[in-house]
Amino acid sequence: MKRAVLLPICGLLLSACASTPPAAEGGVDTLALYRQMTQAKSQLQVRVGEPTQLSGSEKLCITARCSEGDKGCLPTDHYNGSPLMAESDYTAYYALVEGRDGYAHYGQESQYAKDISTLVVEMDRLMESYRSTGLYAELRRQGFTPALMFDIDNTLEFSGAPDSDAKGDGPAIEGVVEFAKRWCFKDGLACYFITARACSASSVPPTAKWLKHHLQLSDEQIRRYTHFSRNTQQLTCDLPDQSTVAYKDVIREALTQREQVFWLMSIGDQLTDSLGLHSGMKMRVPNQFFHSDIVPNQYAPWGKGECGSPTTIAPPRACAAELVGRAIEVTSLEYCQGQPATAY
Repeated sequence: MKRAVLLPICGLLLSACASTPPAAEGGVDTLALYRQMTQAKSQLQVRVGEPTQLSGSEKLCITARCSEGDKGCLPTDHYNGSPLMAESDYTAYYALVEGRDGYAHYGQESQYAKDISTLVVEMDRLMESYRSTGLYAELRRQGFTPALMFDIDNTLEFSGAPDSDAKGDGPAIEGVVEFAKRWCFKDGLACYFITARACSASSVPPTAKWLKHHLQLSDEQIRRYTHFSRNTQQLTCDLPDQSTVAYKDVIREALTQREQVFWLMSIGDQLTDSLGLHSGMKMRVPNQFFHSDIVPNQYAPWGKGECGSPTTIAPPRACAAELVGRAIEVTSLEYCQGQPATAY
């Protein structure tokens, strides 16, 4: 096998290939190959706990009585006799407790904490492989900036069932935060924080406060590397099937075009965080409160009473082409700070 081909394979399969040099002139285009190999929908999702664990929103909808099809759904205390239902308990999975600060906290010895640790080990190994195989050097040679994308809620911050934080004081998901601090803004690696929080004046201060406190980011880093992808009217395509569009991929595409960003990973707890052609490796942080690609989050105001099966799709190419030119501007911290305040 040619050494030019070994480079991307070593990086993707985490092999010990430190002696493999970057692709030579005229060899395989390793960066194009990496992009092709990471465009699929598949996720790297480490789940070593109970395989029958259901998320809280799934469980609510399984037992719900609905008055209008998949709408107007209210959970009931009806037990359907399934051991799967009886043994599934997201509060036990997290060893969940309510803190005096008003936030939910997960237990340090919980299955969730163990799953996070396993995931972070795999992400660290992947990052080491990027460096040892020469991928960083090849990116710099071609004028790219290697980058990671992080979601915030239930990816970096443990924001629990509401999936938001109006104060900016919520607890960190410690393993993922330490991973970000270990790698971000070192050796030329950029990190972008693209949240699905509303693009509004009320979302910006708590988001900036949390990132500054837990990741020790400067004001300039927060301004430059934070984007808000939800409720931005300028970033909406009319789709006949009412699908949920993974708009974060349009932002990633725009950053690739404007700033020569090369995406190594997109890290988030929902499919909308990483779906699309410009994600790099799709890293899924466990979330047993809800899986928005299965049923809406009934714990949040926008999902209450909804039990349909959402269809999460990557941005259609026509949609992405229409939006990509203004995606950076209309999701930026400055733009969102100027928008009307919202409840979430």
